[in-house]
Amino acid sequence: MTPRRASAWMLAAGLAAGTLADRQDERIIPRAGEYWILAGDFHVHGAPGDGTLLPWELRREARRAGLDVIAVTNHNTTFAARFAHWWSRSFAGPFPIVMVGQEITNPDYHMAAVGITDSVDWRQPAAEAILDVHGQGGVAIAAHPGLKYAAGYDDRALALLDGAEAANDVDPLALEEYARFRRRAQAVNADLAAIGSSDFHATPMLARARTYLIVREQTEAGVLEAIRAGRTVAADDHGRLYGSRELVGIVNAQRPAGQSDDNAVWRRVSAVSAWLGAFGLVLFGKQSP
Repeated sequence: MTPRRASAWMLAAGLAAGTLADRQDERIIPRAGEYWILAGDFHVHGAPGDGTLLPWELRREARRAGLDVIAVTNHNTTFAARFAHWWSRSFAGPFPIVMVGQEITNPDYHMAAVGITDSVDWRQPAAEAILDVHGQGGVAIAAHPGLKYAAGYDDRALALLDGAEAANDVDPLALEEYARFRRRAQAVNADLAAIGSSDFHATPMLARARTYLIVREQTEAGVLEAIRAGRTVAADDHGRLYGSRELVGIVNAQRPAGQSDDNAVWRRVSAVSAWLGAFGLVLFGKQSP
């Protein structure tokens, strides 16, 4: 067999194996009394922009990760988020919900704005940015509020915040700094929601830290209402939970299933095979079959 033909077979085998391995089971959302428990990630970067996955692949990756809702939050822009939201509503099913967001990136603070319609000016103080987010009907979440990005939040901003990341997978060693920020914020804002986020840019990090939301309805409005009311529990990449004792107990009793992709290894093998096959076709393409 010639190298070119072997490459073609490798490419075909990779594509076939990837298609067969990419099976996604129907997700069952647990219920706790009058509420449902959704799993979300509200700090996700996508393409085109500073993330690697286009809307259709980002949504599929969210399903594989066991998520019911994501917010696309590129740095200081909403183009990719609005594109992903439009595509999801136009061509896909109801879950996962895809929400428009932005990571407001200021030298003194980073903030995930979720449920907005237009970009928020990053050049203003945190309190003014939060008011802008609220004016668009969204919620404002302090993103990775460790020592570097806590300085931009004065007491007025803390009182206006809807949530703060208690776990962020990009910087898991900063958990104590996040805890200190939350204690400071809760002194003036008792209903502050505990948020877990992956700060996803590329696979396989999506939802390794996540948020459990205790919602009245499985909609964008229901998600925003739960965050505003503080009915959330954050989970870090080891599954440890952060939030009020009552809410942690509810989530522990009815925790949604996590990673639902049982064929992750085969998907990665198929991807390697397909890329090697494509490379071989390019390399040996000028040879006679």
